[in-house]
Amino acid sequence: MIAVRPAPGLFASVVALALCGGCRGDGDAPRTTAVRDVPAATFDAGPQQPPGMIWIPAGTLKAGTPPDKTPRIAAEELPGVDESLTGFYIDTLPYPNEAGAIPTTNVSREEAAQLCEKTGKRLCSELEWERACKGPDNATYEYGDEYSKDKCGTGVSVEEGARRPSGDRVLCKSGFGVREMHGGPWEWTSSPWGRGHHGDLGVLRGGNAVAGELAGRCANALGRAPTQKSPVMGFRCCKGDPNPNKVELTVTTGRALEPQLKPDAARIGRAARNLPGVTLPDTGTFFITSSWTWRPTPNEVLTLASGCAKYEKGGRPVGCALFAFRPGNADAGASDFVLTGVPADVGIGEMVLAGDARHVRVRGLMSQGGLYVRDVTYSYGRVGIGEQRK
Repeated sequence: MIAVRPAPGLFASVVALALCGGCRGDGDAPRTTAVRDVPAATFDAGPQQPPGMIWIPAGTLKAGTPPDKTPRIAAEELPGVDESLTGFYIDTLPYPNEAGAIPTTNVSREEAAQLCEKTGKRLCSELEWERACKGPDNATYEYGDEYSKDKCGTGVSVEEGARRPSGDRVLCKSGFGVREMHGGPWEWTSSPWGRGHHGDLGVLRGGNAVAGELAGRCANALGRAPTQKSPVMGFRCCKGDPNPNKVELTVTTGRALEPQLKPDAARIGRAARNLPGVTLPDTGTFFITSSWTWRPTPNEVLTLASGCAKYEKGGRPVGCALFAFRPGNADAGASDFVLTGVPADVGIGEMVLAGDARHVRVRGLMSQGGLYVRDVTYSYGRVGIGEQRK
C-alpha cells in the first residue's frame, strides 16, 4: 500500500486510497481521416510504424477533469481544458515493452530517459501520456467513462500491481490501442510538476492504488523528486517531435468556512430549485436561513446553504432544504453546478468545521422543538450529507 504523503499526487491526503488532419509522427505517418470515424485498430498502422509502438494522431485533449465530473482533484488537475497536440508514437506496454516481461522499475527520471534514448525514443510528456490514455473520445479511464477494477487490475496496492507481467490484461486498453497504462507501476514522464509547488518535482502517471476509482483515471498524476527510485516507479517511451504543452495550474486557498454576509438570494434560490431528488413548492421565492462559503480543498469554492420555500400562518416553514453547489464563473461561461441537497427540518442556524476543512457539522432547529445536527463531507469533488440526528 502506498503511504500517505505530504508531497503532491492524489492530493496531499491520499495516495493509497490513488481529430485529426495532416497528423504525423517523426514525419512519416500521415493521417487525413477524422479520429472519431476510424476504428482503434487503424491507429496502430503507419508506413514506417516503429515495432511495438502505437500512433497517436494529432487532436484535442480535454486535459484534466471538468468541474462537473467526479472524482476529481481540484488542486492537481486542469479543469478539462482543450490542449491541441501533434501526433506522436508511444510504446504499447510499459518498458521494456514486451508481453510477459515484468515492467522495469527502480529508475530515476534521468535513468528512464536514458533507457528510452538508447532505443531512439524519449520520455513522454504528461499530457502526451494523458492523450494516449484518454483516446479519441477523451474518456475518464482508458477503457471508458465508468470505472471497472477488473479491466486493469486497479484497486490493489501498487506494490502488488507492479510485480505483474505485462500483456495479460487485454481489456486494459485505450481507444488508440495503448495497453496497461494503469494497474502496474507508476510511469515517469518528462514533465515538471506545474501545480503551484515550488520544489523540483517530476510527474508520474498511471500506477495503481487501493482507491482504484481515483488512481485509475487518465487525469491522475503523482509528484516525486526526479532523483527518486522505487520498486513501484517505472516508465514507457514515446517517439517523435515532443509536444510542448504543460500543466500550469495556479493553486489558491482561503478560509475554509465563512458566512456570506450578503448572499446572492436569486442564485441560491435557483440552486435550491434544481436539487436532485428534492422537490420544493413552486412559490417563486426562497427564504435563506443560512449561507456559507466553503473551501474544502485548494481550488474548490462551494456554497453551503439552507432555507425554506415559504412560511405558512403561524410561521410554520414549508419546503426547507440543505444543499451545496459550486458557483460557476459567468465570465468564463460556466453555470452553477448543484452537487447535492436534502430536505431539512426548518433551517440551519450554525455551521462549523468538524476536524478538518472537508468536514462540516451543521446545527438547526427541529419543527417540533429541540436541535438537530447533520454532517456534510467533501471527497474528491463529491459532497455527502449525513442523516439528521439529535
